[in-house]
Amino acid sequence: MMNKKILAIINILVISILLNSKQNNLIAQQSKGFELLTFLSVNGDKIINEEGRAVKLSGIHYDAFYPISKRIYFASRQSGRNIDRYNTKISKYWFTDDDIKIIKDLGANVVRIGFRLWQIEKKPYTYSEESLRHLDDTIAKFGENGIYVILDLHAAGQNTLRHNNEYGNILWDDNKLQDRVAALWGILAERYRDNPYIAGYDIINEPQAPTKRILHSFYQKVIDKIREKDKRHILFIEWNLYKTKDILFGGKYDDSNIVLSVHFYRPSKFAQQGLHGLFTGQKYPGVYNGRYWDKSEIDKCFSQILGINEVKGKPLFVGEFSANVVDGGKDTLQWIEDVIDVLNNKEIHYTFFLYKFAFTPSFAYYQPDEQLGKQLKILVNQLVSGKLSLEDITDEQKELFLTKKYRSPHGLRQILKEGFKK
Repeated sequence: MMNKKILAIINILVISILLNSKQNNLIAQQSKGFELLTFLSVNGDKIINEEGRAVKLSGIHYDAFYPISKRIYFASRQSGRNIDRYNTKISKYWFTDDDIKIIKDLGANVVRIGFRLWQIEKKPYTYSEESLRHLDDTIAKFGENGIYVILDLHAAGQNTLRHNNEYGNILWDDNKLQDRVAALWGILAERYRDNPYIAGYDIINEPQAPTKRILHSFYQKVIDKIREKDKRHILFIEWNLYKTKDILFGGKYDDSNIVLSVHFYRPSKFAQQGLHGLFTGQKYPGVYNGRYWDKSEIDKCFSQILGINEVKGKPLFVGEFSANVVDGGKDTLQWIEDVIDVLNNKEIHYTFFLYKFAFTPSFAYYQPDEQLGKQLKILVNQLVSGKLSLEDITDEQKELFLTKKYRSPHGLRQILKEGFKK
């Protein structure tokens, strides 16, 4: 009898803690005057909140959870003992309350936060509490300001794209690595299952699986692990990179709370001009591979995607779309405006890629000029080589990371702001 009473008391205490946590979240939002965030879910082809009202997600990708990449850090031949400390400290300058205000002023109601497996998992099934607390803080900053978060596992050995993957394309042949990815999502799902600031979990960025069966098996493994801990949050399933027609999303899944996701960089020769020094001087509208690309052609593309059997009757999310605003000039701005108009007209959810780019000017709302990029590289190389201590960084050096030092292409702010409010 005593055991039952003790158990009942414990249950009451747990419920009280959860209610207080939720109430604190609501108070934090109310005190800032923002619309309260509640859990989101899928209802047919809509995303709805707890009141049953449809929510259109439109915002921006935030890909600087760790400003110093693994490749840059370990090029110095240092051990990994300082990488978490360096990144969490530098993030305080890289991403501040001013950045929250900028994103809020744009009218964004969601950010997609990219993180890497290595940033949280330090060795198999061992996780950095410092990194997780940093993720907690980042989510809270957005959520308390009325902005949802989509957690995006951006690199875990899933494709051949060097710029977002320090592992190489090994995930699909390595069941042990797949188990580690699933385990990490289990950890995150348990940690955030009661957090309404999170819109959902983007399981893997731009997968490049060799077959439909392998992609489906991987997704199902992760879905099962997440659902053991968290049955509420939306799952974002991305279609396969390159072999989209053969593999698509891997098939159907026994879960109704799923949003399907694609990325859009088409025509690629125009959108990705300047990337790695390729394809400069491209024009839009224009002919690419015998196809005339303008707003109507972009519209046709998304009509075709919405017509795919796996997509019909489900919400669609474009997790990334962008073009090189440095090399593309006014043509790029027109392309971005056309894509946003099409997405809004078709009620497709989206996040523009991306908020802020370090070191290399390219795809971003904010990016450094050439001189600032050089100064940042010198500073980071001094840090990771041990020539400069984190504690010895001057105020002037800290300012190199602040957004006020970066530039935003003329006209892009108005395009995003007009698009986000629709």
